[in-house]
Amino acid sequence: MTKYFGLRIDENLDLVVPELSMAEEVFRLVDSDRDHLRTFLSFVDRSVDVTSQVNYFKMKMTGATNGTDKLFFIASNNKIIGCIDLHHIDSHTKKAEIGYWIHSSYSGQNIISKAVKRLCTYSFEVLELNKLSIFADVENIASNKVAIKNGFKLVGVKVQDEVIHDQYRDMNEPELFILLNFPY
Repeated sequence: MTKYFGLRIDENLDLVVPELSMAEEVFRLVDSDRDHLRTFLSFVDRSVDVTSQVNYFKMKMTGATNGTDKLFFIASNNKIIGCIDLHHIDSHTKKAEIGYWIHSSYSGQNIISKAVKRLCTYSFEVLELNKLSIFADVENIASNKVAIKNGFKLVGVKVQDEVIHDQYRDMNEPELFILLNFPY
């Protein structure tokens, strides 16, 4: 029996809808893996306590109400192990961006690829989006592999597009279009 509400990926994995009661579990997860996560994710340094997680949840829940965000946590056997979301959802142009992270103890197990695939299916079939993008640091090999494995095509590199830890970073911009090449 699952204790969370969400979307099934497979018999052991789910995308779960956030609840404020999850803030402590998510904070502990981030806090236990700071060195790994902060390499490519600037939010980690702002996640300083459970309250910062609650505030993040509230911001994303407001975005869900406004139709601009959809946040899910990735759960393995009812344990939260990562996060995936749609952000910058534009209902007029029918596009959104995907972001994700996973605790390092679960990396390399194809979990993020499965989560991205499930979120793409949900995005195209339920939300009726037309275009999804994943912006990944050019040096984040694992994230770029996830995008390619899920049928995303590199459309360009945005030079000095992000600032992470006071350093400008180049970002790959892979995109997936439902009308051109939705592989599911």
